[in-house]
Amino acid sequence: MQQFSAKLNVQLIAEIFAQSDILDIVISPGSRNGALTMQFTNDSRFNCYSIVDERSAAFVALGMAQSMQKPVVICCTSGSAAANYYPAITEAYYQNIPLIVLTADRPANYTDLFDGQTIRQENMYENHVYHSTQLLESEDEESLTENFSKIKKSLVAAFHNSGPVHINMPFSEPLYTSTQEKLINLDTINFPITAREKIDWTLLENEYYAGQKVMILVGLQYPDDALERHLQKISDFENIIVLTETTSNLHHNQFIAQIDAVLRNIKTSQIDLYKPDLLITLGQNVISKKIKQFLRDNPPKFHWHVDLHWHPDTYFSLTQKIKCNAQDFVYEFSKEFVSLDSDYRQNWLTKNSYNADLQQHFMQNIGWNDLHCFKNIIANYPHNWAIHYSNSSVIRYSQLFLHHPSNPVYCNRGTSGIDGSTSTAIGFAMQHNKPVVLVTGDISFFYDSNALWNNYIPAHFRIILVNNGGGNIFKIIPGPDTTQALERFFETRHDLNAMYLAKMFGFEYHQVNSMESLNDAWKDFYQKSTRPKILEIDTKNAPNAETLRAFITL
Repeated sequence: MQQFSAKLNVQLIAEIFAQSDILDIVISPGSRNGALTMQFTNDSRFNCYSIVDERSAAFVALGMAQSMQKPVVICCTSGSAAANYYPAITEAYYQNIPLIVLTADRPANYTDLFDGQTIRQENMYENHVYHSTQLLESEDEESLTENFSKIKKSLVAAFHNSGPVHINMPFSEPLYTSTQEKLINLDTINFPITAREKIDWTLLENEYYAGQKVMILVGLQYPDDALERHLQKISDFENIIVLTETTSNLHHNQFIAQIDAVLRNIKTSQIDLYKPDLLITLGQNVISKKIKQFLRDNPPKFHWHVDLHWHPDTYFSLTQKIKCNAQDFVYEFSKEFVSLDSDYRQNWLTKNSYNADLQQHFMQNIGWNDLHCFKNIIANYPHNWAIHYSNSSVIRYSQLFLHHPSNPVYCNRGTSGIDGSTSTAIGFAMQHNKPVVLVTGDISFFYDSNALWNNYIPAHFRIILVNNGGGNIFKIIPGPDTTQALERFFETRHDLNAMYLAKMFGFEYHQVNSMESLNDAWKDFYQKSTRPKILEIDTKNAPNAETLRAFITL
């Protein structure tokens, strides 16, 4: 027998979610959100997931929303529970992933009275959400009408911006009064369609034809076959070079996919051959610090940024903000413009070929270390598996080697934090129709170990843990090694491994510490199983930083 909440506002918000096809709810246990939990879990239209740790729960929901490309609700009790959502909210905000943040609260007049689990929750995420509202607790007709308007406005903002919104709901006791009746019924809810802005191609023509060298730089981007086809077409233009990253999810032999490696071989006297007159940027966050510095030091005459949501002046030279999705823009671009006589594309491709030869020779002469492991890991991905990378050194290593086009790549590059990589990958795997593998470093993995406390992890989920005994990134980037605090406070050396975590959370576990044992491990690691698996690669005593430095200074 179904038991719905007797609180009308709870039934109201549930009904609006259902009518809006927002059906996935990640709930963290608590009392103040008890009425919401009762409502969602007793309504068969909703898919409810219980994740205890709110910080992990929010990243799990982020991964789910990323996989489905539709909103997911996170729902928690009051107080610090709500504060634990913040890291994932910032990631969703800068990556434009739709999260509906539903926080239960004490009555509005209890704030700052030192009542238990009571903090200032209204507008607490205001700098990193696209809309924030607090519902009225009253249940008279006027209040319900106003709450309907507030909830709908929040959802419009979530859909329009493809990003997080916050709905705060105060609750007075009693919290668990129930009814078997549906007390709120709604007609179909219609949401406004966002009109596409028209591109002024005449204005853009003036800037395109004002120079001979065009660089298209693509940052973080969902896999998009149509975009790839259109970019391949214009990559035949002699005056255009296309630069991509691992997270761009674009593949072609005329794209430069290893940006840093090519840039390191450009001499100061050659810069004019490679710097663009026009820079066109697509997608979002770019990982490469070298290309950012190159373009800031050698600013293009014109810079167009194409995106539906963000138009940052990353390179301090922005001239056109083009509000359009990348696929439509590139398609129309290919019809509006023609190739210009230029050796610009060929200069880049020649340098790219030269770099590939250097890398191939270098890799033939190295032993057991992180660099060698990453090359081996990437070469052994099964086709059609989705790849998630954690941040810090892991995503940077991934940039050094080419990936197969059948393997889509994801990483939390909105804010580039290490805190929720495992939770995000698990959330993604919970909704994805193909297997998923997470490649993570040790600091990120142990930091987010509560991610494994999850009853919904599919058996085909895999984790590759590259454990070099600390934050090796601080041995690689300039600065920390000049201090007296490198090992203890930056690198944070440790002797941890994942064996007991794997046992506690029901993962199959295997550890390797040589190239021979790693090659043997692939025979079983991707095979079907009844439990998810962790493969731990121990490189603690290997010359990881030294080898990488030698590689990136070829």
